[in-house]
Amino acid sequence: MAKNLGGAVIALLEHDRVDLRAAATTVLAAVGKDDEAVEKGLIGRLTDADPVVRRLALEALVDHGATGIASHLVAILKRDDEALAERAAQVLATQGAVAEGALRKELGHGPVGARRAIAQLLVKRTTVSAIDALLDQLGDPELGEQVLQLVRHELDAGDDKLAELVWKAASGRVGDSGKRLDKELARVEKEHAKGAAPAKKPKKDAAPAPFDPTRDAAVAPILAEHTALLRLLGYLARPQSQGLLVAQSQEGRPRPVRFAAIAALRRIVAASEAKGTEAAIEALIEYADGDDLGIAQTAIDTLKGARIPERLAKAFAALAKSKNPAAQKLAMERLPAGGGAGAVKALIDALGGDDVTARDAAARGLAKAPEAVLPLTRALLAATDEQVARRYAGALRGHRGHVSAAALDELAAAAQEHLERHSKGKADADSILLERILTELIADLAPAKHVELLFEYARRLRKAGKPGEAFAALKPLLRSRADLDAAIDDESRFFLAVLGLKAAGNAILRASHADDPVLAQFGRLAGSGFPVAKKLAKDKDVEDEEIYGLGFRLLESSDGNDQELGAELLAGIVEDRPRSKLAKAAKNKLKLTGHLDE
Repeated sequence: MAKNLGGAVIALLEHDRVDLRAAATTVLAAVGKDDEAVEKGLIGRLTDADPVVRRLALEALVDHGATGIASHLVAILKRDDEALAERAAQVLATQGAVAEGALRKELGHGPVGARRAIAQLLVKRTTVSAIDALLDQLGDPELGEQVLQLVRHELDAGDDKLAELVWKAASGRVGDSGKRLDKELARVEKEHAKGAAPAKKPKKDAAPAPFDPTRDAAVAPILAEHTALLRLLGYLARPQSQGLLVAQSQEGRPRPVRFAAIAALRRIVAASEAKGTEAAIEALIEYADGDDLGIAQTAIDTLKGARIPERLAKAFAALAKSKNPAAQKLAMERLPAGGGAGAVKALIDALGGDDVTARDAAARGLAKAPEAVLPLTRALLAATDEQVARRYAGALRGHRGHVSAAALDELAAAAQEHLERHSKGKADADSILLERILTELIADLAPAKHVELLFEYARRLRKAGKPGEAFAALKPLLRSRADLDAAIDDESRFFLAVLGLKAAGNAILRASHADDPVLAQFGRLAGSGFPVAKKLAKDKDVEDEEIYGLGFRLLESSDGNDQELGAELLAGIVEDRPRSKLAKAAKNKLKLTGHLDE
């Protein structure tokens, strides 16, 4: 470009009028590439009072491929122009090593928003110097936590190169930060022992706060750095750091350090390939049952996802009796294999107890423990409280399909004892409730055994002259026909049908319907060739009126087999007692239905 013209245009960059500065910037963007004077002028416009001019100048420099402007771009990050700062960050991200030095230099200064943007750029660099610069900020009260979370995000995304760099840097620094922390704590404690004045004067009439050396102004940043490094080691989840983390979690270390170290163990003890975690798990179990409830809760949270080694299964299960309810809940919910009879008993006791939270946790733990079935069964049989018995029964239902024959036999024997006492009129209200719980449970776990029990009970009741109660005991089975059909033979079905007939009595003529389940039992028996009429005629307990009512209703059925049986029953009455009033009524019914010729 002509020298005079170029100089004139560059001069316009300093003009008072915004439109002329913008126009000059636009012209120079188009024709001023590789001109040092133009580049210098455009860099000057990066701080222009007008945002449009600033943006035009930045885009011009980008188009020209200007180098050596990283420090100017970093300065933009620290200003209030968010849109321009975002664009500057994009440009810096493309400049790689050229920009890294300026970024590292400015990371420790300026507004926290700009420093965060710089940290975001540096974490993507994955160089030793960039990682060192980032870790240098971990003790900063404004930026430290943000840097930690930025690094964590990248680690969780699977950046292996970054993970290796962070591991080397953090594992190398943590020992030094620990020493510096101990040194400062010793100094503060020594000064306190000498009676040094507190850093802050307490408010009037306020009780003095307990001495806490970690709140000292000189200690705080070192403590923040040290705990952040421990947490970084936890994010990396490398087994090599277990020893260090366990040591830092021990009683006697500053409480924030213990919190960080225990939490840092979380990923390590949860890893499927983790080996040699016994020392860590053992320490965590001890902390979970400790007096410091904050430390205990952190240990519990870490143990939730831990793989409990077999050697420590009993120690872990012992937490079910901890004085800490949260530790109890954890042990009950997880019930490790190998916890033994003691662990199962603790869960059963908790399920039968008054603490609702402990009961819920115990129920979840017992549901995952097949070895609890027989102890649960025996606890249920020993229970005298209805609600406790129902809880045990509910826990056993969770093992439906896997309840042992031994447990089922014990349940059936107890239910039979209750039913026998009931049939003799010796059962009180509590016994009847427990009987119901047992029989309902057996119905869920072993339907065939339940049917067998009820039939035995009904036979005893009938023998005792209580056919109505006997039918009432069996009547629920008529609603679950699949279980009934699979569990009984024709003789038992006839027994049930007769009880139903006896319970209905003369009312069968009025109340029965075509789909009456009692009529259905007789119809099914007749259809299979069972000699229903002959068996009824021989049954001393069945009255002629009951046979007549049954025959009458069957004749009104639309089913041919039912009609045939009904006709046979009424014909038997006519044949056996031809002069009786009942025989005359039977003959009339047979004539009306076309089953008897005139």
